[in-house]
Amino acid sequence: MAMAQESMDETMDMAATQEPEQTEIVQLKVHGGGGLTATMVPEGLGLDSHVLDGTVRARLSPEERLAREVARRRQLELERRQRIFNSKRRLIGIDKQVIDAQVAEQQLRKEEQKRLDIAEDRAMLALDKQLKLQEAAKKQTIFELEKDCREFSSQQLSKEKSDTFDLNDPLRLRKEAQMRYGDADPRCGAASMLKFGGEDLMKAERKRQQQKQQVMFIEQQQFEKEMLIEENSDKKYIQETAEMIALRNEMETNEQNLRKELQQSQQAVNLDHAAGRARQQQELKEQESLLDAAELYHHGHDPFLNECKDNTNPNGRVRRAEYKGATKEERMQGLRILRQQAAEQNMQKYNEKVEDFRFQNLQEAARRQLILQERDKARNRRAMAEAMAKENLQLKAEKVQQTKAMNELYTNKFSDDFFAQFGTTTR
Repeated sequence: MAMAQESMDETMDMAATQEPEQTEIVQLKVHGGGGLTATMVPEGLGLDSHVLDGTVRARLSPEERLAREVARRRQLELERRQRIFNSKRRLIGIDKQVIDAQVAEQQLRKEEQKRLDIAEDRAMLALDKQLKLQEAAKKQTIFELEKDCREFSSQQLSKEKSDTFDLNDPLRLRKEAQMRYGDADPRCGAASMLKFGGEDLMKAERKRQQQKQQVMFIEQQQFEKEMLIEENSDKKYIQETAEMIALRNEMETNEQNLRKELQQSQQAVNLDHAAGRARQQQELKEQESLLDAAELYHHGHDPFLNECKDNTNPNGRVRRAEYKGATKEERMQGLRILRQQAAEQNMQKYNEKVEDFRFQNLQEAARRQLILQERDKARNRRAMAEAMAKENLQLKAEKVQQTKAMNELYTNKFSDDFFAQFGTTTR
């Protein structure tokens, strides 16, 4: 340790002799407690200005280390005694200055966090706005590029611009050049025939002139007709009106005559239909009277309706189709049978009631016997519960006495000497 101190002193002396006016001495804390003196290295000696002069760790003997630890702990004990013997802090139980400092620090932290959040939100909004502007510009650029592509395609890449459109052009024959244009066509040589039989080179022009002339004729005729209509409009109107009135009167007369003839023919037809319906109704009445007489005769002479025929077969069985009900003797016999059956049923019901009454008596006797047994069991259980309750009360009293004796045995009695020992020291 002494050698390290000597080397450090030599280094400091060398630095002082070289540049005494730029040397800066600082006090550093080292491991193990205590302090250490160091110097700032001047600029230009190979180290940065903020780097302190290199020093070794303090090497203390066990006695020196123990003395420093004792001094540190004595200082902590003095500070602790001041806090403990402070009546306000001891009664309240908290350090208000520390709490206030913590509250202020928390408030500053919250304000700083709020400020950072606001700044971050503003930055996010600005970034979002910038991104939206960039996105809008990007969409506009894409739209313009697509528009240019569409225009270029419509102008330069259409079907008419292709190299092979002449093969698929439906108007290819119309667009082809004529074989010749007049007698002065330079494509016709000396040996070429300038005109064929039946060829009319001025057909299109002549047809156009004819159509134009025909249109002019039609327009002139329409103009003349309009002039004539304007001149003869009143006379023609009066004449046409008179003709229309006469024609209407004639049509009305003819219609009235025709309506009369149709009404007369319809009347004759209706009279014929009425006479026919009258004859049919008379015939229907005669037929109904004959049917009514036949029905009355049937009701008066039918053996089934008048019950004048025997309804039994030779073997004694009844004919179902002709059976009209039982006779008085048969009804009386049936009545006797029903009364006999009713008497038998009453006797059977009486016997059943007697049997039920006997069974109920047996059930009641069994029920009473069971009730007596249950009462005996309940009486025994009550006696056992009372005996157990008395035993529990006795055990409870013994337990209370035992607990009271134990509490008196293990309970300390406090005196003034016990309270006087507090507050004299911090340990």
